[in-house]
Amino acid sequence: MISNNPNYTKKALTLIAAFALLRLIISFAGQLGNDESYYWLYSQHIKSNYFDHPPMIALWIRASTLNLWLQDFPGFIRLASVCSGATASWFMYRCVALISTERAGIIAVCLYNASFYAGAIAGIYAFPDAPQMVFWTASLWCVAAIFRNEKNRVNWLLFGICTGLCIMSKVHGIFLWIGMGCYILFYKRSWLTNPYLYAALLISLIICSPILLWNIHYNFLTGRFNEARINTTNEHLNWADFFNEAWGQLSMNNAVNVIITVIALANWKKKSLQQYDALKLFNCAGLLHAGILLAISLHRQTLSHWSGPAYVTLIPAASIYLDTINITVANRIARLSMTLYVLVIVISLWFTYFFPGNIGAHSKRFMGFGDKSLDLYGWKNAGEKFDSIYDVQIANHSIASNTPMVCNSWWGAHIEYYYCRPLDIQMIGLGDIMNLHEYAWMNTLRKDSVNMQKAFCIVPSYGPYNPRTAYKDYYNIIDSITTISVIRGDKPAANFYVYKLSGWKGTMPLEK
Repeated sequence: MISNNPNYTKKALTLIAAFALLRLIISFAGQLGNDESYYWLYSQHIKSNYFDHPPMIALWIRASTLNLWLQDFPGFIRLASVCSGATASWFMYRCVALISTERAGIIAVCLYNASFYAGAIAGIYAFPDAPQMVFWTASLWCVAAIFRNEKNRVNWLLFGICTGLCIMSKVHGIFLWIGMGCYILFYKRSWLTNPYLYAALLISLIICSPILLWNIHYNFLTGRFNEARINTTNEHLNWADFFNEAWGQLSMNNAVNVIITVIALANWKKKSLQQYDALKLFNCAGLLHAGILLAISLHRQTLSHWSGPAYVTLIPAASIYLDTINITVANRIARLSMTLYVLVIVISLWFTYFFPGNIGAHSKRFMGFGDKSLDLYGWKNAGEKFDSIYDVQIANHSIASNTPMVCNSWWGAHIEYYYCRPLDIQMIGLGDIMNLHEYAWMNTLRKDSVNMQKAFCIVPSYGPYNPRTAYKDYYNIIDSITTISVIRGDKPAANFYVYKLSGWKGTMPLEK
C-alpha cells in the first residue's frame, strides 16, 4: 500500500476510486434516511438559505438528479455526496503532498476515507457535510499553497472562494477563518499587513452573505434555533453528555485515526512537526473546534458528527507523523484504520437490512423505538402498501384527489418522500415553526393546491406522537384507519399508524 514507489499519484487515485465504488454501491442499494429526505425537500424549492442550513446541499441534489429528473432513485440523490467524498480525498492528498511528501499524502487518503464522518456522513449520504468537505479540504489545500508562496495572490483569493463556499454548505466552515485568525494572533502577526488576507476575507463574506441577508429578513430565525441547541447558560455540568460527546468524537472519526492524531500531537516537537507552519494553522482550527464542542456538551446535548471537520483538519498532522516513522508500522496502521471502517460499514449494512425484528421496543404501540437502523429500512415497502389504502379512499369518495398528508415536524419529509411523492400527495406542516422548520415555507407554496377539509397522517411506531393532541387545533375528528407493519428477517420490526383527519377548523399555522 505505502511503499517507496514514486508513482504515488496513481496509487492515490486508485485508492480513491476503490472507496468511491464501494460507497456508490451502498448509496444505490439503500433507502433514504430521515435527514436525507429532509434535504431532498430543500431541493424541491431552491432558496438563498433554509431554516437549518445554507443552500449548497439542495444544489448538490439538483445536480446529481439532473434537476430532479432522477429524484425517484435514492442513489442519484446521494450520487453528488459520493463524488464529493472522492473529490475531498483528492484535495486532502494534494494538501498533504504539498506540505510534506506524496507518501504522506497517500496516508492522508487512507485516514480520510477510513473516517466514519468523512467516509460515510460526508461520503455516502445526502447531508450538507458532503459539499462542506469538498470546500473544506480545498481550503486546506489553499492554506498549504499559501505557505509555499504567501505572496501569490491567487492562493489567497482561492482560499477566500473556498471558505465562502464551505460556509454556504454548512456554517461550521467559519472555523477555517477562526483557525486562520488564531494562527495570525499566535504565530504570524505580520499577515495583518497583507492586503490579500483582507481580499480573501471580503470574498468569503460576499459569497456567504445570503445567509446573513436571509436571517436579517426573518429576524435571525436560524440563529435563534441554533442558539437554543448550543446554549451553555445551564449552571449544572452534564457529565453524561460530555462523555457521550467524547465517545462520539472517538467513534465517529475512527478510533484508530483519533489515537494516531493524539500521538502525533503529543510528539509534536520530537518529530519536528512544528516546522510545518500549515499544520499549526490546522491545529488552531481543529483543536479549537473539537474543544468547543466538548465544552458545549457539558451544558447541552451535542451530535457526534459535528466534530467531523475538526478531525479532518487534524488528519495532515497524523499523516505526516506516520510518514516519519517506520514504513511497515505506517502500513499496518493505515490498513488497521481502513479495515475497521470496512468492517463496521459491512456489519451496519447487514444489521440494517437483515437483522430479525429490532433491538428496540417490542410493544405494538412503540415497536422499534430505540432502533436507529429502522430509519433506513422498510420505508419503500410501507409506502407501497399505502398506495392501496389511498386508492380505496379515492374509490369510495371518502377523500378528494387533492387531499393532503399532514405532519407536525420536519420529520414529515421522510413520509413525504416514500408515501406522498409516488402518489403526488402534498405534505402540509401543522404546528410550531421550530418543529416544522422548512415546512413553514412549503405551506405557502402548497396551500392553494390542496383541500384541507380532510387529511391523512402517518405516525411511525418508533417516532410516536399522539395525533389527536398534535392536531386538535386544526381538526375536529381524528380516526385511526389501519396499521402498516414492517417485517425484517421474518420478524415484526416496526409499525406505521395511518390516520384520517376531518372537520378542518380553517386555521393554518404561521406562513413564511
